[in-house]
Amino acid sequence: MNDKHFRLSLVFILLSCAICARGESQLEALKMRKRFGVGVTAAGPLSVLGVEIDIHLNEVISVSGGLGTGLDYSTFMLKGKYFLLGEKVSPYIGGGLARWWTDGTSEKNIGPNVLKNKFLSGNDYSQGFNVWMLYPALGVQYMHPQGIALYAEIQALFKIPTLANGTYAGLGALVYF
Repeated sequence: MNDKHFRLSLVFILLSCAICARGESQLEALKMRKRFGVGVTAAGPLSVLGVEIDIHLNEVISVSGGLGTGLDYSTFMLKGKYFLLGEKVSPYIGGGLARWWTDGTSEKNIGPNVLKNKFLSGNDYSQGFNVWMLYPALGVQYMHPQGIALYAEIQALFKIPTLANGTYAGLGALVYF
């Protein structure tokens, strides 16, 4: 490589780093300016559908809580996320606690399959059930400069205390204020 190509490559790399750093600082500022989010989730630790509240503790850490439904049962979750900041799209790792429960239902074909096949035994749910889970999560979040965020996440759910496990995934949309 001659000296001219080396200099052009170096300028290109430095400009790329400057653009990435500028984007990252913009996202950091956005997360500090718009700390509180409210949104909806489909699937994931809130089962079929849920509402979620998210709070940015700092630029890279957020905590969430939510309530949802599995149609025939109720759901609850708490989770934390650590972001690897990008310009607008940020991958993250997380972990949380979830509870899926009912006092009883006449439904025989309860879903999702991870609940029916991994965490519950039998088909009689008339007496109810109470499933507590811990889970690690991997996800990716897109955050628009207006404070609208979309995310996709995969979880490995572990039932407490037996550690029966299964995977599940979810999508969500949040609006930050």
